[in-house]
Amino acid sequence: MKLRARVAMINVALAMAAAAIATPLHAAEYTLKWATVTRGDMQEKFGHKLAEVLPKATNGRVEVKVYPGGQLGSPAALIEGLQLGTVEGYENPADFFTGVDPRLGEFSIPFLFRDTAQANKVLADPEFNKYVLDMLESKGIVGVNLAVAAESLYFGAKRPLRTLADFKGAKLRVNATDAERARMAALGATAVPMGLPEMITSLQSGVIDGTMSGMSIYTNFNLQNVGKTLLETHDTLLISFGGLSKAWLDKMPPDLRKTVIDTARGLQPWARQTAIDEVAELRKVWLSRGGEVIPLPPAEQAELEKRLKPIGAQVTSGNPQLKAFYDKIKALSAKY
Repeated sequence: MKLRARVAMINVALAMAAAAIATPLHAAEYTLKWATVTRGDMQEKFGHKLAEVLPKATNGRVEVKVYPGGQLGSPAALIEGLQLGTVEGYENPADFFTGVDPRLGEFSIPFLFRDTAQANKVLADPEFNKYVLDMLESKGIVGVNLAVAAESLYFGAKRPLRTLADFKGAKLRVNATDAERARMAALGATAVPMGLPEMITSLQSGVIDGTMSGMSIYTNFNLQNVGKTLLETHDTLLISFGGLSKAWLDKMPPDLRKTVIDTARGLQPWARQTAIDEVAELRKVWLSRGGEVIPLPPAEQAELEKRLKPIGAQVTSGNPQLKAFYDKIKALSAKY
């Protein structure tokens, strides 16, 4: 009996020692608050993935808390928070970072890429990927994720958008880049810059007639209760940009800072595939709720391409920096 008791005590001691090794002895030294304005999409899921991998990669020194749905503020407030260090992480379509660097607004240029697969190859190109992720560092933001979040679809609330004629005179919500304004003008619509929370209520009240957004917005915000028809024209992709606060990262010792950045950037292939799977699944959800996804008739699609394809050159021609970045993307796209 004494031998059994001694063995049992040894086993308990070994188990406690193993638990002590596996579990950090101290609370996390750094907290990463990951914010999104959207909810239930790849951008939020990226934060949850960081919460899974960063504590392991840093031996518990960094913890992650996720705040979706604009809990920590508007896009403008969150970007300012990144720069000041009051928000540690934030992700949204690159369009929203145009105020920090206008070049990021170029990702909203229509027909910039052939399709999602080609775009993700360009975004994953090692040299280009690093170039874009480092683009905002001098402004206080270190990029960690660059991925196609979704393809843009057009949506009309009270009046469905089924043909080019339906765009004439319609007030459509945009993210306020020059390319988006030019797109709406080419379609005969009025561009109305507007945040996501305002968009939902504005669609319901008739302040705006529709929007151009990704599938997650339509399904996760139940817009089938406002309208049923999504128009698919394959003209513009929503490119997502996720960043960390340089002010926050600079508080860390160099080795930990590098681990955090490298670990986050290493999740990009996961993020791209997650977004692809998500869009396919949410499309099924939209259809199951009685919604429809329709194409333009072939002749109208050709007309749309004729109107929209010149926009990239138009909106970048007057600024050498914008033109150089546009030319860089187009040259790289030709390789893929």
